[in-house]
Amino acid sequence: MWMNLLIDLRARTIVIRRAPPSSFRSARTSRTGAACAPVGIARKPVRGSILVVMPSTLSLDGLRFAMVSSTASAVDSDAPTTFDYHQDGSLIWGEYTGDTVTEGRFVGEVAGAEVRVSFAHALASDGTVVRGDAVSRAEQSDDGRIRLIEDFAVDGVDHVSVCVQV
Repeated sequence: MWMNLLIDLRARTIVIRRAPPSSFRSARTSRTGAACAPVGIARKPVRGSILVVMPSTLSLDGLRFAMVSSTASAVDSDAPTTFDYHQDGSLIWGEYTGDTVTEGRFVGEVAGAEVRVSFAHALASDGTVVRGDAVSRAEQSDDGRIRLIEDFAVDGVDHVSVCVQV
């Protein structure tokens, strides 16, 4: 897995911004042609900046998360929506169910501390299928569990949800 940071050298202080994977070239090689360690410096995507490619340590494989809050609907704390994650490298996928969802699926990628997915699920109320894209920021809580803060849109309305590792 890779985390891409764009360091803007034009600022008076170093500003680090996330950079898209398309901004970097393939892995560096040593003078002998052998692959170097999984850290590299890529071409300059913007004048006066450097893209640094670093390994990401975020692993969600086999983890389950429960929704604790959402601006899209009230969350049933006794039977929240739960999400099961699978991961192979930066590819993630999984399924979710519970609360307002009868069945849901997602697929996407891990990029640093960010999780980007496309999702689809059927609503328990009437079977309507809801589709969308989401970007989650992973944070580690004081007790060591991962918390995902997710920004997503449904029918053009922006929402935020929070899920905690169970």
